[in-house]
Amino acid sequence: MTRRLPSPRPMKRRSLGTVLIVAGSVLAAGALTVARAGLPDLAPYVPASGVLALAAAALIGCGGGLAVARTRSEGRGPLRVLSWWWVFAGILLIALSMWASVAVLLHVADMAPDLARRVELRLDAVKTGLTVGAGAAGAVALLLGVRRQWLGERAQAYQEYDATEKRVTELYAKAADQLGHEKAAVRLAGLYALERVAQDNPEHRQTVVDVVCAYLRMPPPVREGAPEERNPVDQQELQVRLAAQSVLTKHLRRTDTGTDTGTDTGTDHGTAIGKGRGTGIAAGRGAEKGTEAQRRPGPFASFWPGIELRLSGAYLVEFDLNSCQMEAADFRGARFAGRTDFGGAGFAAKADFRDAGFDGRTFFGLAVFDGMADFGQATFRGRVDFGWVRFGTRADFRETRFRGRADFAEAGFEGLAYFEKAAFAGRADFQGVTFAVMAGFDRAVFAGRTLFDGARFEGAAYFEGADFTHETDFGQVRWRRNAGSTSTWPSGWVEMPDPDDPDHGSLVPALPAGVPGG
Repeated sequence: MTRRLPSPRPMKRRSLGTVLIVAGSVLAAGALTVARAGLPDLAPYVPASGVLALAAAALIGCGGGLAVARTRSEGRGPLRVLSWWWVFAGILLIALSMWASVAVLLHVADMAPDLARRVELRLDAVKTGLTVGAGAAGAVALLLGVRRQWLGERAQAYQEYDATEKRVTELYAKAADQLGHEKAAVRLAGLYALERVAQDNPEHRQTVVDVVCAYLRMPPPVREGAPEERNPVDQQELQVRLAAQSVLTKHLRRTDTGTDTGTDTGTDHGTAIGKGRGTGIAAGRGAEKGTEAQRRPGPFASFWPGIELRLSGAYLVEFDLNSCQMEAADFRGARFAGRTDFGGAGFAAKADFRDAGFDGRTFFGLAVFDGMADFGQATFRGRVDFGWVRFGTRADFRETRFRGRADFAEAGFEGLAYFEKAAFAGRADFQGVTFAVMAGFDRAVFAGRTLFDGARFEGAAYFEGADFTHETDFGQVRWRRNAGSTSTWPSGWVEMPDPDDPDHGSLVPALPAGVPGG
């Protein structure tokens, strides 16, 4: 189901209406204060309190209109038929205004000293009363004219809205039909037509993104005789899929970084970017800012906020979401062929990569996962970089297979971190990582060099049954003991509490058996 985002214009209008109502209330209070103080009039028959009261009424009226006004994007409100009660109220208003004015003027006329003057004033009172009644009738007619004008403008606005929706629907249907055409050129045309529809109509953007994602989820045609280990997709279809991926990444990137975070210069990606910064969670929060180029203000007009990607089971080639921002992402069972770049990406809600396969080098450096990040049972066949990544509520790497080097240097886990039964075939780098809540590495397999030096465990750490077959470095690891939890460390490493604070300490190599103190 497509989630429609609220339009910012009604929100701004209602905020302005609230401000005007507050300002009018302040002026009304000022009018009462001026009236009680008995200040002199601004001009003959122009009291200051009256001016303030009129201004207050105008502000409150305008503010109330702005606060309750509806727009086309908020839906069509029901049209209320003018009730006979309103007609009766209008007639009653005319009659009351005539009676009140005549009664007051007749009372004034009866105060005249002589009879002839009283008769003259009584005749003038009747004439004035009739004039007041005519004015009230004119006011009622004016209100009816305003309502008639409003109904005409409302009908015109709805006609324009219907015409726009009809045109958008026709363009959408035609573009979707082109996307299913057998010729690649026609599919490309349909793809760019859908992009234009989404760019010009923000309320349809999620729908268009869902269509593009559905296209990428469909199995691609395979070239005959293509080897399984190489890219088997038909070349024309490959171009269409690359264009579809480009449409997504173009509109999910808030700023143009102008940098390539995935360039292999022989230096660890996360370490190079994080050089000179703090460690742990502070470093993770620093990842939100990114490089200096990422901090340039002003999002592009083409940026589509609040988008969810649904690419479960998709086949993605050279997928690049560097510095892209999205609400949520579903990549369950997706296959990433070639180089994959999520560097600096932001996920506001859950990011699901369960059972995903990454065939080439993969970058997540500086990414921010505000919600759950699930990489359970995923497979990374090449080197993967999670340097300086910030994981929010939960990071799940259970039974994940790392067949190449895995780099988590300076990453920050602000919630639970699960690595149970994870398999690291190459080097595993957790230098400077901060685990703020809990880190679980039970029955994990580390077949290559493993580095945890400088890591911080603010909560419980579990390495029960973990298998380390090569060099392991837990030097300068800092831990904190929490009530109700007992950490289990790798064989050969023991806790050394701080002399001043036994609830904090470091890890040191265990002394061999038979050595004093061992």
